[in-house]
Amino acid sequence: MYKIIHSDVYSGIYNLKNFSIDLAITSPPYWGQRDYGFEGQIGNECNYIEYISKLVKIFNVLKDKMSQKGVFYLNIGDKYLSQYGKSPLGFIPYKLAYFMIQDGWILNEILIWYKPNHMPSSIKNRFTNSYEPIFVFSKNKDNYFSEYVKLNPSYSNILKINLQPTPYKHVAVYPEKLVSSLLDMTLLNESNTVLDMFAGSGTTLKVVKDYNESIFNNKKLNAIMIENNPEYIEIIKKRCELKNTCIFRQDFIDYDYDLLKEDFSLNNLKKTYIQIPKTGFFKVFDSKKKYYSTLSNFIDKTLKNQLNLDATCFLGSKDFDLDLIYNTSKLNESGWVIRNMLVVENSNKWYPIFMIIDDNKKANNIFNYKNLDLKHKTIENENWSKINFIGYKVQNNLLKSRLNGWIIEIIEKYENELPKYVYVKWEDHTITKEFVINSQEEINKNIKFYIDKNKNLIPKEEKNILVSEVVNYLDNKYIELQIEVNNKNYNGKFKEEKRINWGASPGARASNQEIYFSKQRLYEVNQQIVSDYLNTQRVKKGLSKKQLTDLFPKNYRHTVGHWLRKDFGGSIPLPEDWNILKKYLELDENWTNYVCKTGLKIQTVKKGEYKLPKDFIEKELLNNLKYLITASKSK
Repeated sequence: MYKIIHSDVYSGIYNLKNFSIDLAITSPPYWGQRDYGFEGQIGNECNYIEYISKLVKIFNVLKDKMSQKGVFYLNIGDKYLSQYGKSPLGFIPYKLAYFMIQDGWILNEILIWYKPNHMPSSIKNRFTNSYEPIFVFSKNKDNYFSEYVKLNPSYSNILKINLQPTPYKHVAVYPEKLVSSLLDMTLLNESNTVLDMFAGSGTTLKVVKDYNESIFNNKKLNAIMIENNPEYIEIIKKRCELKNTCIFRQDFIDYDYDLLKEDFSLNNLKKTYIQIPKTGFFKVFDSKKKYYSTLSNFIDKTLKNQLNLDATCFLGSKDFDLDLIYNTSKLNESGWVIRNMLVVENSNKWYPIFMIIDDNKKANNIFNYKNLDLKHKTIENENWSKINFIGYKVQNNLLKSRLNGWIIEIIEKYENELPKYVYVKWEDHTITKEFVINSQEEINKNIKFYIDKNKNLIPKEEKNILVSEVVNYLDNKYIELQIEVNNKNYNGKFKEEKRINWGASPGARASNQEIYFSKQRLYEVNQQIVSDYLNTQRVKKGLSKKQLTDLFPKNYRHTVGHWLRKDFGGSIPLPEDWNILKKYLELDENWTNYVCKTGLKIQTVKKGEYKLPKDFIEKELLNNLKYLITASKSK
């Protein structure tokens, strides 16, 4: 029997018969991720505690519908909470699980779904997310999962399953193999009923249907799906080959829920004082007791007084439970930021290690991921000769309103056949000559400048200067690199063609799908020294911060202040804003080149020289993590 209930999740569950569900598998909408197109939807709450409160209420109703041996697999992803440059991990799944236990559920296990083909990340001061937890709940200790564990005591609580491509737009689809793996871990009986109360595209139903039709299974399971979006119901019907007779409309039932309160206190922890390097430490314990005694040092000022502001600490325990994870998450409210919860593979089980940094706006944390030598396999042998870059898309991201363009001519190439100098025609019909970055690493490593006592920026070749700081700078041979070409003097391939036709070229089509060029600063500009220089010039001109702000239009009211800040609230003026500042502050040309010099960078995963490490740690890599907080890896 297959059944689709067309309703909101609460009403759909409420009208089910008590004790009728033997297995629930679902993945609710993650908080703050997307809009599913109807009022009252889960995931669009004002804050995560309201989101958790609502789900606890809904799952409380589900508990009454579960059979005595029923099992509830809950897959839910985490989210980073919005904050300046050091956003903390929210621990939303684990807090939800904690409050569900308070509401009477039994937590049997925390499975980890590791995604080998996880999405890459561009954030370079933490690990890339590569896993999601799956909580195994029941209302009795004797259940269909515990029976599986008794027969398979050496089971693995790590599920390594790739993300599955899907043709369904705007639907978060977990892979069919994940659902089938959970079915295999549940010792169901003939005619048991499976529920997915956030059905989406119907993956759970599709797996159950395939299970029933398999010649290797002699059990026939029932399945009930709850879905409120009519477009998704049509997807389920088509995907699972169901008729309209399987669909049942359920009237909306209003409900209230109590807003849960978090207790962020961490009292009664027995403290053991530790001496650690100022740059941070890496410690993994075999017992919760030793872990908590070290954790206590984060609660008072002990470690605040010992560590540098940019220190990074790794703290883990092989002996853990949900309470340990939940209590550790409280550090986010105690002057610290937890950037990652690493999942470490230990035989066929896992344990957590937390990446903890100081909550301050003055210094970025140490995260020398290049020391791990995680290089893309294809980077050294990359050959661009097979690609015709004519017509490839270019995005100028250094403008208030992003401008698109297309490469219309290649002037010069590198030895690896990547374009070095190109002409780009922009949407505003201007044509510019642009430099293409081949290796940003080489630029940052080899080009230097000095700042003297008067805040003058001086190229490395200058002699007899007072050295106060060394940062990256652009060699003189690139200074005249960016020039504008009048349309009337251009005689290239696309002289008479309209921009829409460029988009039809093979290069433009490929760039829409895989590769494009981004116009950006040629290297990482040090925001703090730029802010220091702007403030120095402002004082020379006798301008207060407010007076300088008043010289700009009203929409710059907050922006100018950010240019003058040296903490994480600071920002670097865009080139167009820098040109306005030049009129008021008489900015030096070397500083202008430093802040405004640009290049085109090819945007493709293959081109990145070093991979960011993922937050799922194979045991063979564990010992190398200490190199993340060292200046360089000893060979």
